[in-house]
Amino acid sequence: MQKTYLSFEQGDIVVADLAFSTQFEIKRRPVLVISNSEFNKTSQDVIVLKITSVQKNDEFSVLLTNSDLYAGKLKKNSRISAVFFATIQKTLLNPPIAKINEKKLVEVKKKIKNLFGV
Repeated sequence: MQKTYLSFEQGDIVVADLAFSTQFEIKRRPVLVISNSEFNKTSQDVIVLKITSVQKNDEFSVLLTNSDLYAGKLKKNSRISAVFFATIQKTLLNPPIAKINEKKLVEVKKKIKNLFGV
């Protein structure tokens, strides 16, 4: 089945306009779709995590390199922030530019689990 711009899977990387935590500025950046594919099929929204090229290593971020992708390519090594969630309407997103591999997705989910203590 061919994806449309309204069809997103967990692990897809898309480009989105994200507000800073201050809510005063917006920056276009890659984000990781973290909501599961079943939710994504039935919802008008997806839940994403911010991806940043700032290489600040912290307890709740995951290094992301092109070797962690099985589709697409990043311009530079980045970090997935497991603490910066956003809900975005699917119609505001373009098609995915990349997809992370299962091993990296598991690593991200572990960070989220640790964050929430579940």
